[in-house]
This record gives sequence, C-alpha cells and structure tokens, in this order.
Amino acid sequence: MRRAGRLLGRAVLLALCATLVGCAPSSTLSLTATELTADHDFVERASVDADANALAPYDFSLELMRRCSGETAGRSVLVSPLSVLYALAMAESGATGQTLAQMERATGMGADELVGALQAYLQISGSQDSPVSLANSVWLRDSGDLSVEANFLETCGGRLAAQVFAAPFDDSTVTDVNAWVEDRTHGMIPSVLGHLSDQAQFLLVNALAFEGAWLNPFSRELVTQETFTLEDGTERDVEMMRSLEDTYLEGELATGFSKPYEGGTYRFVGLLPNEGVTVSELLNNLDGETLRDLLVPVESTDVDVGLPKFSLSYDIELSGALRSLGMTDAFDASRADFCAWARLTPGRSSSAG
Repeated sequence: MRRAGRLLGRAVLLALCATLVGCAPSSTLSLTATELTADHDFVERASVDADANALAPYDFSLELMRRCSGETAGRSVLVSPLSVLYALAMAESGATGQTLAQMERATGMGADELVGALQAYLQISGSQDSPVSLANSVWLRDSGDLSVEANFLETCGGRLAAQVFAAPFDDSTVTDVNAWVEDRTHGMIPSVLGHLSDQAQFLLVNALAFEGAWLNPFSRELVTQETFTLEDGTERDVEMMRSLEDTYLEGELATGFSKPYEGGTYRFVGLLPNEGVTVSELLNNLDGETLRDLLVPVESTDVDVGLPKFSLSYDIELSGALRSLGMTDAFDASRADFCAWARLTPGRSSSAG
C-alpha cells in the first residue's frame, strides 16, 4: 500500500473554431470542449490571496461537480476543477465582451485574477519532487493569414507557461497532440483527440497527472476482505484498507478525514454523508464557505478509517456543464467573441469552415 498508485491523470481540450473576416472586432468563434478527467484536490492551493476571491475555487469546484453529476446520473463522477480552470484561463485570455463576462462570472474571478492564482500555483507545484505534473499547450493552425495577438501569447506562453506550437491541423496534429498529452500524464491518458474539425483554428490543452505516495502508508497486515454497501443498497466485496488517522473532519451533514502524501503539501480527503443524507443532498447543500470550513480538522481527535481499494475511469464532454454554468455565448457561433486571440492579415478574408 506504499503508493496511492498511478493515481490521477487528466486532460482538458478546448478547440477554438472561427470564421474570421479581416481585422473586424466582431469576428466570432465557437468553442467546443472535450474532457478526459481524473480528480485533483486543489482548493487549498489555487487561491493564494486572502481576499474576496478566496472562496471562488471552492464554489467553482462544487458547481462543476454538481453540473457533471446532473449529466451522468447513476455514474461516479471524477473531475478536476484545477485542470478545467487552466483551460478556461487560456480561453479567457482571447475572449472579450459578453463571452468573457460570462466566463468570469462562472469562475467567480476576473480573468487577470484567475491567471494570477494559476500562475502562483504553477510556481508552488513546479518543484522536481512535486507529485503533480501540470502542463499547458497552445496549438494554432499554421496559416500565413493568421496573426496571433501578443497579449494572448504572453498570457498563455508566459504567465501560464504553455508551450506554443504551429501545426497543419491534419492527422499528424492529432497524433502530436495525443503524444504530448500521453507524455505529460506519464502514459495515463494515451489519447484525448480523435479528429480535428476543418473549422478548428486553435487547440488549448491542459494535462495534469498526480502520482503520490502516502506519508504514512496503509499497512498490508490491516487489509481485510469486507462487504461494502453502496448508496443504493448494492453490496460489493472489497479489500478494505484500515488505519488510524489524526485529522478528523466534521460538519452538519458529513464527517471525514484527510491523509497526507509525502512532502505534506497534498492530502487525500474523504467525506462520508451522515446517516440519512445522500451524496446528492450533501453536494447540493455545500457552498464554498461550508466546504472550506469542513476541511478544517477537529482538534485533538483521531478517526478510525476504513477505505476500500478502488479504481475509476471517467470521461465527459464538458460543453453542457459549462453552458449550465452560464457560459452560453462561448458555444454559440453567432455570439461567441474570441477576437482578442488573433487577427487576419488586412485585406484578406478567410473562412475556417
């Protein structure tokens, strides 16, 4: 039980498609999102300033979880708000008008504040011994007519440390993107992209992997064969890992524990709804403040933990969840406004469709 395993790997892909005419500021883009996900706990670190934005990552995490749960009824949900926020931050750096305003309302932070928080997190997680592998990339169609705005590249390539690639957007680009994601997730995600639309002009990709070893591993001698009862009453035979932990969590609707990984920067958090409270009821009654408070340990209290061994894979097409968060214009080709990321050479016109 030394390692939490090749625990988490996820990638978020945003494809920007456009019909651009000259340098007109009314140029529009439609945004589609595809996601392969795994969880990464970021709420303790994503906002580094004790200001009005401190609760925003908590609120966004809960809202995203609720929306994804609503679209995958009956399935377990495993999402990474951190990875989604990196992809959205890159997209916001090219958005203007109502498209940008809707995205800022959904994330709970202004575009610059979000980039600042994520930039700080990159510095925190960038050490060689960090269990987190986090990478961003920008792929743009190699076209002589297309001129990418300097501010967009400065934000993505500078502050968010994204690699920037010019690519032909053919089958070779599909292969290259998948290879990049596989490398950055340590082989956990071998493929994230199946094909490229003829309309695609930009790809914004975040890849995240977490491979952590427990600071105090579960003892093999304490692993027992037990029956685990699911919320719907279904019973399953599981290998139950047992331990005594010194970080006990307690709220009005749930109790739980946290268990540190090596280095102490990251912790696994497990929450168990109280008797008579469903997982959905717990999720629907949490907000950023109550979640933050729930993660504060009860002083001088130990907890006897039983955690079943499990593995889980999950994927979702995120556009529906993001629309339900209020990002409607970004997915409407007639309304989306991403003209801040690029311009066409004056006197030329181009249809990406």
